[in-house]
Amino acid sequence: MSSDIKLPFFTLLLLISFASVNAVLFTPALPEIAEFFGISSSSAQQTITWFLIGYTFGQLIYGPLANRFGRKPALYIGISLQIFSSLLCVYAGVIHSFTLLLLGRFLLALGSGVGLKMTFTLVNECYDPKEASIKTSYLTLSFAIMPGLSVALGGILTTHFGWESCFYAGIIYGVLLLLFVARLPETQKILDKNALQLKHLIEGYSTQFKNLQLLRGGFLMGACTCFIYIFAALAPFIAINQAGMTSAEYGAANILPPIGLVIGSLLSSWLVKKYPPFLLIRWGIFVATIGALLMLIATLQHLSVLFSLFLPVIIIYAGSCFIVANSSTIAMSHVIDKSHGSAVMSFLNMGTATVVVLSLGFFSVQGLFLPLTYLILCGAMTLISLSRR
Repeated sequence: MSSDIKLPFFTLLLLISFASVNAVLFTPALPEIAEFFGISSSSAQQTITWFLIGYTFGQLIYGPLANRFGRKPALYIGISLQIFSSLLCVYAGVIHSFTLLLLGRFLLALGSGVGLKMTFTLVNECYDPKEASIKTSYLTLSFAIMPGLSVALGGILTTHFGWESCFYAGIIYGVLLLLFVARLPETQKILDKNALQLKHLIEGYSTQFKNLQLLRGGFLMGACTCFIYIFAALAPFIAINQAGMTSAEYGAANILPPIGLVIGSLLSSWLVKKYPPFLLIRWGIFVATIGALLMLIATLQHLSVLFSLFLPVIIIYAGSCFIVANSSTIAMSHVIDKSHGSAVMSFLNMGTATVVVLSLGFFSVQGLFLPLTYLILCGAMTLISLSRR
């Protein structure tokens, strides 16, 4: 049911991409971080793995906090933790402790994870399902604009000021977001004083985990999130170490993939007015599969990273927009408690990505690994979408 509360769209754009920006801003610096701490590339990728772990479990924290204290206090807690954790990552460089950097990244994810979860909560509280789907489609433009720009910025900062400068940029983002959030309306009018009680938490979350539509939506979103984080974990080493790109060149090339998110977001927001969401999800899976097949063909033909890496991802990202926007709306339309529901949906979303990225460490990453992994994800999404009944 639509409410009379209207949310500032620009603030939602910054909020929904808060964690994704913090996740990828420093990725052009991964080879430099590996050299700085004297570790292998696989060890350096743990900075992404631990971020994903923190991101996943952080989703379950903010639901109860938001119900007990309100939506804005939960946002203040998360953003403040992100700022503190960014400082901790900088200090890890000062004392030359890779372990502290991993801890900082974990806490950074716990803090910045508030953005995705609370955005879905606010949008689905303030708008009816169809309008929420349209809003979500437009909001995915933020995933196109912000992470792409942040990777480009990270490449420039790393080249001229060192890897620590990426975390200083994250601090600035957090401070600015605090100022914008202060102007948001509070949508939780009645606080639940029992929200943090263990019995209440178990009952609330167990109910959500029995909701099949919510589970399907969360896993479909998670497969799309895998596209992004697998790329973030592997692409720097493919482009920089194997193809010989500089950090700045890699950052600039990352402007290309988000083009797919822009196209996909705009098309999805237009088509959702005319076609049912499950049909759009299947169209999205088809488009993503085409992109993965083109990546496979280009890799087999030993084409440049432009054709074997960056251009196919444009198509994959375009398809993922159809899936994310419509999966989240279908899932949340079957949930009464929007706060707990969005927490579980985001947990499944990021949990799927975390498990897949963690599994990368058990394989020898060769040239065909990326497109084959993408094709497996597309196959899994096809099975999930066909099992909706």
